[in-house]
Amino acid sequence: MLFCIAWQEGAVFRIRPRPGSLPRFWRNVAKKQNDRAFARDCLLVLRACGIPYKTNLHHGMLHIYVPPLLEQHALTELDAYAREWSCPKPISRALPVFPHPYLATLGILPLILWHGWRVGWWNAPSCLPSPQLWADAGMLDSIRICLFHEWHRIICSLTLHGDAAHLFANVTFGALFLTLLARLIGIGRALWLCVLGGICGNGLSLFLRQTDVQSMGFSTALFAIVGVQAGFLAGNEQHRRKSPLPIAAAVALLAMLGTEGEHTDYVAHCSGLFCGLLLGVLEAWRKCQGTLHQVFAALAALLLPCLAWFLAFAQ
Repeated sequence: MLFCIAWQEGAVFRIRPRPGSLPRFWRNVAKKQNDRAFARDCLLVLRACGIPYKTNLHHGMLHIYVPPLLEQHALTELDAYAREWSCPKPISRALPVFPHPYLATLGILPLILWHGWRVGWWNAPSCLPSPQLWADAGMLDSIRICLFHEWHRIICSLTLHGDAAHLFANVTFGALFLTLLARLIGIGRALWLCVLGGICGNGLSLFLRQTDVQSMGFSTALFAIVGVQAGFLAGNEQHRRKSPLPIAAAVALLAMLGTEGEHTDYVAHCSGLFCGLLLGVLEAWRKCQGTLHQVFAALAALLLPCLAWFLAFAQ
């Protein structure tokens, strides 16, 4: 057994045994000898650089020896790796979570009230026209929109439903997805993009159809909510590398929930999802934040359908 003198940082010279199988003039290049994980990575660095080495474990410390002619090359590579090792790892910031997102469901409860007035569950206010006329006044009708420019129908039709099953299915899923979206962007912005996505989806579906069509329902806005959430996650800097995942999930939800039923409006559902994706990406890029923006967005989401119905009843 041979002996060699080694320098221990922050201490004095000490003598430690040198393995007899080790060539006599090979040099020790180990760094952070008490860090097993780092020493193991050093071996990988030397192996990747094609530098021959031998190791010796003594008193819990791993010593790495290389030929003298390759000592400088090995130290350069290990120093570069040590600097990379010591650099602080980037911390991925979690997306902000807005408080009380469940309150966003209050924005779609008027759909139940409106449907109840229209079908006679309870008496409608006397200041409004006869509920029997509401479907004809607000239904999405491509002929009346294109020929008579009754554009308020693309908004009014979102608040109309054919029956109770249609209504409660849209309200149930709408409340779920709207709550999830409100956690990401806030209650006001979630309501606004829900309404705006439904409007844009209905408008886009008019240009994609080849025949006359009449439809009603909140489902276009429902899939717009799904699209906004997927687009927001895909467009966010922290999730950009995983952007295909939320988009694929949104398309899967469209396939599961938006393609069943005899009277399903596939074009409107696809249009709502597509418009929601675009709005979600734009929302991820938007810099303006604050409570005031949330309040204005919520007011716009609630007042826009009221204005559309006022135009419908005024004609």
